[in-house]
Amino acid sequence: MQKLSRREFAKKAAFAGGMLAGGPLHLFGERAPSYAEQHPDMLVSYLSGKLNALAGKWDRERDALRTARQLESRNRFVREKFREMVHGWPGKTPLAPIVVRTHERNGYRVENVMFQSRPNFWVTGNLYIPSGKGPFPGIISPCGHYPLARMEPEYQFAYINLVLNGFVVLAFDPVGQGERRQYWNPQTGETEVSSASTYEHSMPGQVLLLMGEDLTHYRIWDGMRAIDYLLTRPEVDKEKIGCAGHSGGATLTIFISSLDERVRCAAVNQGGTGHRWPIKALPGSRLGPSDVEQNIFPAAVFGIDVCDLLTAIAPRPLLLTIENYSSAFRRTADHLKARYALFDAAEKFGTEEANDPHSWTVKLRLSTTDWFSRWFSGRRGPDREPDLAPENPETLYCTPIGSVRYSQQGETIFSLILKNGVTVTPSRRVPASGAELGEFRNRLAGEIRELIRYRAPEGPLGARHIVTTPRKGYKVENVEFLTEPGIHIPAWVFVPEKRNSEPPTVFVHEAGKEVEGQEFGLLEQLAREGHQVIAVDVRGVGETAPRHSPGDRSGAFSHLFSVETAMVYMSWYMDEDLFGMRVRDVVRSVEYALSRPDAGAAGVRLVGKGAGALWALYAGALDPRVGTVVAHGGLVSYASLTRVDRYRQTAGVFVRDVLKHFDLPHVAAAIADRRLILSSTVGPMNERLDPAAVRQAYNWTVMAYRNAGAADRFQITESYKL
Repeated sequence: MQKLSRREFAKKAAFAGGMLAGGPLHLFGERAPSYAEQHPDMLVSYLSGKLNALAGKWDRERDALRTARQLESRNRFVREKFREMVHGWPGKTPLAPIVVRTHERNGYRVENVMFQSRPNFWVTGNLYIPSGKGPFPGIISPCGHYPLARMEPEYQFAYINLVLNGFVVLAFDPVGQGERRQYWNPQTGETEVSSASTYEHSMPGQVLLLMGEDLTHYRIWDGMRAIDYLLTRPEVDKEKIGCAGHSGGATLTIFISSLDERVRCAAVNQGGTGHRWPIKALPGSRLGPSDVEQNIFPAAVFGIDVCDLLTAIAPRPLLLTIENYSSAFRRTADHLKARYALFDAAEKFGTEEANDPHSWTVKLRLSTTDWFSRWFSGRRGPDREPDLAPENPETLYCTPIGSVRYSQQGETIFSLILKNGVTVTPSRRVPASGAELGEFRNRLAGEIRELIRYRAPEGPLGARHIVTTPRKGYKVENVEFLTEPGIHIPAWVFVPEKRNSEPPTVFVHEAGKEVEGQEFGLLEQLAREGHQVIAVDVRGVGETAPRHSPGDRSGAFSHLFSVETAMVYMSWYMDEDLFGMRVRDVVRSVEYALSRPDAGAAGVRLVGKGAGALWALYAGALDPRVGTVVAHGGLVSYASLTRVDRYRQTAGVFVRDVLKHFDLPHVAAAIADRRLILSSTVGPMNERLDPAAVRQAYNWTVMAYRNAGAADRFQITESYKL
C-alpha cells in the first residue's frame, strides 16, 4: 500500500463535521480543484516566464540591427548601461607601484609587483617582460577561480608562452583570489570558509549590493588600473594593449574589454559565453547562480546579455574558446559572427575548441598566443609549446606569507565595507511628536514601496477551499487564494471551536507553515487557546518551494549559491524584488484574513519567524490594518552585515541599495504607534542576541515610540509567548 504524506492525506480525506458551512462533502479520492495543480513549479515558472518575455523583446530589437551604425549605437548603449549597473568609476588615485622582487629567466624576467587601484587597496601581480628591446605589446590577464590564481601552473604556462613570443604580461589577482584571499589561514594554508574562490566573492558581493555598490565594480576597476599600470612601463607599446583570461578571468576579460576601449584585442578562454536568457528551468533541474559579480542587475531590463557585452568589443579582434562545442556556444558564436560581419570585420572574430577538460590547456594557450601574435605583430604564433617548469608560488609572492590581508598591507574588501558601512545609511531625525511620526510613516512607506518594487495586491482573491480536517477542539481548513495571476498562496486556517475575542493572527515562517502547524505544534496550541490563526506559505516557501537542486554546493555557507539565491537574482535582473513580492503576499494574506465571514475583531495580528519576521515588519509598515506585529528570530539590522566577514542570512532578506535609504529600525518605527514585539532577534550568523544589544540597535525606534506617547507598545524580549 502506498504511504501518503500528511498533505496528500489531508487532501484525500475530510469529514462533514469539519467542512465550512454549506461546503460540499469530500469523500476519499475526491477534493476541490487546486491552484497548485494549475501552477506547478510556480515561482520559477513565474520568474522565468517574465524574464523570457523580456529576452524575447530584446532579441527582436537586436535582430532588427542591419547596419554598422545601428550596431555601434547599440554598443554605446550597452557600455553606458553596463557602466551604470556597476555604479560608475571612482576618481583615479596614485598607483604607488612597488616592484617587490625580480627574477631573471631565460628569455624574460618576472617582477613581483603591487599597485593601489584605490587608496591603500593593493592589487598583487606578476609582470612578465621579454628580453630584448621594446616596446612590446602589453596584455593584462585577470585570473580564473583558482585559490592560487596567477600562480596556478597552467596560468604560468600561458604567461610564459606569451612573454617568450614578445608580449609583456601583467597577471593580477582579483579580489578573493591568490594573495587577495579574505579567509586564508597562513597556519593551515587553507581558506576558512571554503576552498572555492566563489564564496570569497559572493560573501562580500551580496553585502555591497545592500550598500548601493557591487563587487563587479571593484574587480573591473582593478583591471582598468592594471592597464594604467602597464601604460606607465617603458617596455609597453601603449597602442597595443590586450586582455586575456580563463574561466572567471575570461568573464572578467569580457567585462573589462567591453567597457575599456584601450583594450585593442581580447581572448576569452572558456568563460561565461552563453546567452543567460531564455531560461529553461525544467522541474527538478539544477538551479543555482554563479557567483554574484557575474550577475549584473538589472541587466534584463536593458536586454544586456553576455553576448551584448561580447558584441560591445566589436570590431576589435576577439577570440572565443570553449571546452567542447555545444549548441549554446554555437548560438553565441553565430550571434557574434553576424555582428562582426556588420562591421565588415568577420576575420577579427575567431573560435577554438579545446577538446579537453575545463582548463587553460596547451591547445588554448597556443591559440591565445597565436591570436595576439596575429593582430599585434602580424605573424603566426608558435606551433608547439616548449617544455616549461612552473615557479613555486612562494617565488611569485608579493607579500611575506602570500596574503595582503595577513601581511597587514592595506585594505581588504571587508575593511572597505566596514568603513563605508559606517556612513552609508543617511541619518534621520527621530520624529518628535505624533504628527511628525505620521509624516515619517508616509514618507518611509513611499521609500519602501520604491525600494522593494512593491505593488499593492489587486484583483479578486479567488479563494478556494480544498479540504477541512477536524482536530481536538478546532479544525484546520486547507485553503488557497491568489496574490496575482499565476501566484497563489496555500494556507491553513486554524478555527477554534470556542473563539476568543482577539483579532485573527496571520502567521508566516521562512520554512513554511508546516513547521509549526503539525499536531502538538505552536499553531495547535494557539487554536486550543481560542485564537484563529491563518498560517500561509508565501511564494517559493513551503508547499510552493521550488523542487530544484543548486548542484553540489554544501556547507555552512551554501546559501550563497542556493535555489533561493538564484530566484532572488532572477527578480533583480528585471529590476523587481523577490523580498517585495513576498511582502505583497503577506499583505494579501491580511486581506484574506479580513475577508472571511468569521474575521471577528477589527485588525490583524501579524507574526513572522526567521525571514518571515522581516516580511512581517515591512508588511506592518505598509498596511495600517495590521494592529500588532510580532517579529521572532529576525535579523537585527542590515548594517550588522557590514561589520562582519561572514554571515548565514539568505539573499531572500536582502534588498538592493537599502542602506542608502533606511535600515530595519526605521522600518520598525513606521509601525508606531501600533504594537510591535521583537523576539529572539539574531545577528548575521543567526546567533541569538541579548535584548540589551537589540535595544541599543533599535534606540531610534525606542525614541520614535516614546515621542509618539506609545513607549509601552514597543517591546524587545529574549522570548515571547504568543
